[in-house]
Amino acid sequence: MTTRHRLNHANLRPGMGLAVLMACIAPCASQAGNLSFLQDSPSSYFRGDDADLMMKNAQAALDSSDPNAKRSWSNPKTGASGFARVTGHFTATDGAPCKRVRIGNQAGGLQGEGTYTLCKYQGRGWVFNSEAQPAP
Repeated sequence: MTTRHRLNHANLRPGMGLAVLMACIAPCASQAGNLSFLQDSPSSYFRGDDADLMMKNAQAALDSSDPNAKRSWSNPKTGASGFARVTGHFTATDGAPCKRVRIGNQAGGLQGEGTYTLCKYQGRGWVFNSEAQPAP
């Protein structure tokens, strides 16, 4: 049976780095209280290289100069797969370049998708920022 689990950016705190969240999703989902909403998500079924493949995939979409970049990944060893698609971009009021990205994953018979706003900061890389607003 396939269950659809929708994540929304309200579940993510501003300032959480992409690498921190993506690297932590699989091993930490059941341990971290602020990520407990992920326990019934596809990422809770990630095995082997799944989390690393997802993270590299999202990073490639965010770093792409294509304003509509879409990257996909799959792991034939585990059957897990996913995508990251840039759905918009803007410069935030603090001057940071920001992108909206839709991330979807499938694993363990579950599917999940969510759209997030990430902004790129010097020395910190892409950081989740649900409060970012376009500069006037």
